[in-house]
Amino acid sequence: MTIMPGYPYVRGSIPHYLPLQWTAYTHPEGQLYFHRNSELQITTEAYLYSPEILVKVLYWAKTIEAMLEEKNIPISNALELYLMIEDTGCAYYFVDHASQSQFWLEQVQSDELGIPDVDSPSHLNIYLQHLYWCHIEHFPMHLGGLSIKCVDELLSVFTHALTDQITSQTSTFFYTQAECTQFIKVIKLARQSTADGHNVCVIARLWSQVCDNRFQTHYGQEASRLSRDQAILYDSPQPSRISTVARYLTFNSSEVYLAKLNDLFVDRLLYFSQWQPFIRRSIQGWRRSFYTAIAIIMLHGFFFLFQCSPMLAVASASLSFASLFTSAILVHRYERLESDDACANDVHEHLIAIHSEKYDFQFVALSWALPSALQLWALGLVALNAVVALCQIFGVRWAAYCGLSVIILLVWLLRTTDQTSWNVSSWLRREKAEQAMV
Repeated sequence: MTIMPGYPYVRGSIPHYLPLQWTAYTHPEGQLYFHRNSELQITTEAYLYSPEILVKVLYWAKTIEAMLEEKNIPISNALELYLMIEDTGCAYYFVDHASQSQFWLEQVQSDELGIPDVDSPSHLNIYLQHLYWCHIEHFPMHLGGLSIKCVDELLSVFTHALTDQITSQTSTFFYTQAECTQFIKVIKLARQSTADGHNVCVIARLWSQVCDNRFQTHYGQEASRLSRDQAILYDSPQPSRISTVARYLTFNSSEVYLAKLNDLFVDRLLYFSQWQPFIRRSIQGWRRSFYTAIAIIMLHGFFFLFQCSPMLAVASASLSFASLFTSAILVHRYERLESDDACANDVHEHLIAIHSEKYDFQFVALSWALPSALQLWALGLVALNAVVALCQIFGVRWAAYCGLSVIILLVWLLRTTDQTSWNVSSWLRREKAEQAMV
C-alpha cells in the first residue's frame, strides 16, 4: 500500500462505517468481532464492514427480536444474543448475564448441541454455565468488566484446589500444585483491574475450566466424584483369566501396568498430571530393557567357549531380540505422548483407541510388560544353559550344587521383598483387628 503524506492524520482510504449502536472490538488474541449496545445486546463475528453481510445480520437480528416478542420473553440488558451467519441461514444462542447461563428459543435436545449426558437439571446448568464463560472468554472486550465477588470466588476455588493437591494424592482438580500456584498469582493480578477486557478474558477462561471440571465430577449431584480414582459412571474392571495368565507369564509386571492404566482412566477421564510421570517411568523402563537385552545377547558370546545346548542358546537369544525390538517399538510409539508438546486430548484419544470394552487394558498391559518379561525368560534360559555347560566341565553334582544355591538365593530374595508372604505375625494381627471390627 502507498502511505499518504501526513499518515495517519490524513487517511488515504475510505473509512469503515457501522450502523448506529454497533461497535467493533478486537479480542486479545486478535479476533475482530462486533457488538450492538442496545436494549437487546447482540454480538457477532460476522464481518459487518461488508454490506452484504451487514444486511443479513440486521435481518436476522430483527427476526429473532420478533420471535422474542412472540414468545413473551422480556428483553433486558442482562440478555445478549450471539449471531453466526451461515450460507443457508443463521445460528444463534442467548446468554443471560444475570444467571450466567445459555439458552435458545426452541426446544432442543442436549445431544443435538454436543452436550454430554447429564444426570439432572442442576447438572445441565453446570454445563450451560461452562458455555456461558466460554462466550465471555471469546467476547470479553465490550462487557465492561466483572464483579470483584466473581473474581474472589474464583480465587477461593483455586486456593482450595491448591490445598487439595498438596494434601491428597487423588484430588479431582485437573491442575497441578505448580499450576494452581501460578494461576492464583494471575487471578490476584487480574483482580486489580477487573474492567480491562484482557483480564475479563483470563477470568472467563479459568471459570470455564472450573465449570467443566465440576461437570465431569458431578459437582453437587447425588453421586459426585470425591476422589480421582472413584468410578461413578462405569463399573470398575474385573480381573479375568487373561490377566491372571499374563501376570504369571510376565512376573507380575502386566498386573502393575494394568492397575496403573485403570487408575489413570477411571470413568474414561484422564488427568494429564498423573499420566506424564507414569509414561516417563514406563519409557525409562523400556529403555533399560533395551540395553539389558543387548547385554544378554552379548552374554551369549561365552557359549562359544564352552560346550552347551544350542537349542537353549537359540531360544534365549530369540527372547532377547524380541525384548529388544518390543522395547524399541514402545519407546518410539510413546515418546510423542511423553514430550512437553503432548496434550491431554492426544493422550485421551490414544487411550480411547486402545481401550477394549470387553478386555479393558489387559492386552495393552501385557504388551507393555513384554520387554522386561522376555528378558527375564531369556536370563532364565541363559542360566539353564550355564548349568549345562557346568555339567560338561565339572560334572552333574557340582552343577546341581551351583544351580540349587542360585535357586535358594532367588527364593530368599523374593520372600524377603514380598510383603504378603513373609511377615506372618503382622498378618495375624490384621486378622484379629478385622475380627474385632466385625
